[in-house]
This record gives sequence, C-alpha cells and structure tokens, in this order.
Amino acid sequence: MSEKRKLLPAATAAGGLFLLLAVMVTWPLAVTGSPHDHVDTLFNSWLISWNTHAVLSGENPLNLPIFAGFPDGNGRNDLLLVQSAAALPMQTAGMDPVHIHNLLLVLSLAFAGFAAAVLAAETGASPPGWLFTGSVVVLLPYFQSHVWHIQLFSAGFSILAIVYALRTLKGKTTGWQLGVLVLLQCLSSLYLWYFLNLAILLLLVTAFFLKQRKKLLPAGIWWTAGNLASLLFLIPHIKNAQAWPTDTIASTDVLAFLAPWGNSTVLGWMRAGSVHPEAALWPGLAVIAGSIWFLLRGKKNRWDIFLLACVVFFSVFSLGPVLVAGGKALAPAPFRILALLPGCSSIRLPARAGIFALVPLAVFAGRKLQEKPGLAVLGILFTAAAVWHPPIETIPLGSQPWQQWIAHRNFQRILYLPVSSDLDRPEIETERLAGSTCCFTPSVNGYSTTLPAEYDEYAQVLNQWPSEEADSLLRELRVDCIIIEGRQPPQADTVFFDGRIHVSVVVTHIN
Repeated sequence: MSEKRKLLPAATAAGGLFLLLAVMVTWPLAVTGSPHDHVDTLFNSWLISWNTHAVLSGENPLNLPIFAGFPDGNGRNDLLLVQSAAALPMQTAGMDPVHIHNLLLVLSLAFAGFAAAVLAAETGASPPGWLFTGSVVVLLPYFQSHVWHIQLFSAGFSILAIVYALRTLKGKTTGWQLGVLVLLQCLSSLYLWYFLNLAILLLLVTAFFLKQRKKLLPAGIWWTAGNLASLLFLIPHIKNAQAWPTDTIASTDVLAFLAPWGNSTVLGWMRAGSVHPEAALWPGLAVIAGSIWFLLRGKKNRWDIFLLACVVFFSVFSLGPVLVAGGKALAPAPFRILALLPGCSSIRLPARAGIFALVPLAVFAGRKLQEKPGLAVLGILFTAAAVWHPPIETIPLGSQPWQQWIAHRNFQRILYLPVSSDLDRPEIETERLAGSTCCFTPSVNGYSTTLPAEYDEYAQVLNQWPSEEADSLLRELRVDCIIIEGRQPPQADTVFFDGRIHVSVVVTHIN
C-alpha cells in the first residue's frame, strides 16, 4: 500500500474533526438561515445569490444589478465567485441565501484547517503534528472576529498556494497548482489575495538567498500566470480602488497578540478595550508555548526561515502605521514604509494580514508537540476550551413581500426611497438587497464600503421627490419604478401596509 493510501483514512478523519470544530465555534450558523448581522452577512449572501443566479440565467455575474446608472458602480466589493460556485447546488435545491452563506462560512473554516494541516505535513509534521495544527487554526480567534466576513474564511486557498509554491521549489511539482490557487484566492477574497502575493514574494526571495534557485523560474512563472489571470477580473476594481491616506488606516494595538476574542467564556476578560474590534491575533496558549519550544529546541529545516519570516513580516504589517500599546501611540510603525508597495494603501485594516503570521506559529507548535502525541491532543482540547463561547447571536430577518410584486413585473430599473448614502446606516440598503434575491431587478440603490462618485449628490436630489429636479434625474437614470417606504405621496399607490410601514409604488413612463 502506498504512503498516500495509508494516510487517506487519517486525512478523512482529520477533515471530519476540522468540520466538527468549525461547527462548534460558529454554532448555530450551520443550521440557521438567520444572519449574524444586517450588513456584511446580508450583502455577501445577496452577492453569492446574485452570482449563482447570473450563471444559471446566462448573465455576467460581474455586472452587478446595483448602482444602476453609475458608470463607476462595479468593482467595489469582493468577487466571491468561488463561494458562489460552491453555492450552486444549494441554490438550485432551493436553500435560503442566508443559510447558504452561513453553511459556506463553516465549510470554508474547516477547509482552512485542512489546508494548514497540509502545510504542516509538507514542512515535516507527522499526523499528530498536522492534526494539532489544523485544529488550532480552525479555533483561531482571528476567524471568530470576522464571522461576518466570509471572504476572510477562504484562507485555505492561500495556505495551499504556499504549500504548492514550496513543492515547486523542491521540484515535487511543475507548479501549475500555484497559479490556479492564486486565481482562486483572488476570486474569493481580494484582501487575502494581496497578502498571499506578499507571502509568495517573501518565499521566492527566501529561496534565492537559500540558493534554492533551480526551480525559482517555474515557481515565478506560475505565480505570475495566476496573477495575470486574476487581473482579467480586477479591471473595475483597479479603476475604483480606494487609496486611504496612511494616517486613516487602522493601527492595531500590540495587545491584540495577547487578546483572545471577547466572547470567550474562559478568557474573554483578557481582551483589552484598546484593541480594535476586528483585531484578534491571539493564537492560543498551546500555540505560543509549542512554537517557542520548537524555536528553542525543535528540529528545523531550511524552509523554516520562510515561515519565521512570515511570522515577523505579517506581525509587523498587522500593526498598521502607528505603534500602539495599551491605547497609547508610541511611534510610527514600519507599515509606513510598506504602505509604499503598490495597492497597499487600499488596506483599511492591516490586522487582517495576521492570519499569515498565525498559521506558521501553529505549524511550528504542531511540529514540536508531535513528539508527544498525548500533549498534542491535550493542546487541542485546551485550545477548544479556551475559545468556548455562547452560541453566536443571530438576528431575525424581516420579510419584504413587495419584492414578489416587483418580481412579477418587467421593470427596467427601480429606485428605493429614501436612498441611504450614509455608510453609518448601511443596513437600510443591505436589507433591501436581501429581499431582492427573488428578482434581481437592477436598482439605483446599492451598498459597498465605497460609493460611486456622484452617489451622495444624486441621493440628496432623489430624496426630495416629488420635485422637478428629481423627475429630471429619474429620466436620466431611466427609472421606471419607484418604491417608497414609510410614506404615502399623493402620486403613489399603496402596495402593502402592515400596520407599521407603508410601501408605495409609482410606475413612471420613460420616453
């Protein structure tokens, strides 16, 4: 029996364990169609649903039915095309979009753990070691702090890309898998795609200085090919990319590396109030102890220099432009130099790069604890106990029955009033999007972390309707249906009134 066949039962059992742990730390998301929040979860659920709808109906998924009438409306969000491909069978089976989103998030987390286990095995870990690594990666507070960002749960593609980059440099494969995985990461998460490119660049530089240069060319060619393929999908994003001034990019308190996620039943009290709400860079006590033990006494190989470089580089990157400790700004941080890299100024929260520092630490710990399998199992159990938390809160999602009314009519372009251009209240638009998955009629309204150039000005005019200026703008935008929520203009017919809110409709006539 080949070595691969011998490992298959262990790998299958490990995948089951990673899935079980993923269900545990995200409970009850795997079994509910309720969202965790009314903003990013709803938008991402809508986007996945739109992508699958577009593919099934022969439309272009990159041409989103939002911000209709704005030439710069597209290219303002993650693509989520890989998640959407995985959602196809669930959507065709009639599963609710939010439930699809929640289930994909859990599966993505288990996949990230499996990929980390593969990386540990590639760098020399035996089954107890890679089992530990995969388990503690699934349990990382990093993921718990981003439970509304399904794109950041797709880190498994980045981890596997690093695995195949290593295999290419070792001469074990031609490297085509690296190109495919770079593309898959781009289609899943632009943040992680950017960080992955930094990690691969760091690996190639490491290989050069280690004099492992024989396979540098194929690795570089396939890495470049993956990025060239990615650029075909990123043209609108390049045009509309937001460049944030360095001082507006979020800095991360160094206490984030010592701060478990606040919902931890056992260790939540350790989280300092000065740490950014989405920054959770604590890898767990078992990982810290195991990785230090490995660095002091473990059996190392030449590629560990790359993993250690990732720990240092991405830890520094995660801190952002200002060195902050205990809420006090101490000095400019090295990120100010890194911000000169192309595209880096679009990273609003550098702490999201922390996963590329945490996974190598988990690999180091696994490779040391594998020497004592019982200790590795205890490390998994201890980590699980330390991150144990109450069930994740979900929020009831109200129904919008007027969306079915829209679905049964052939409108060209609709407008919801009032238009919300206030990103402090994004749930107004994301709840509308969540209701629109039954029809996907193009809408002037939309949601993104950045808005089209004239969106705010247009919103102010449209919210004054009925007025001559608003009517002129409606003709320019080719709106043939106005949905008015919360009021009853004289020109409108009430479609629904449930005792709380009027929903009125005006059908316009476009010349």
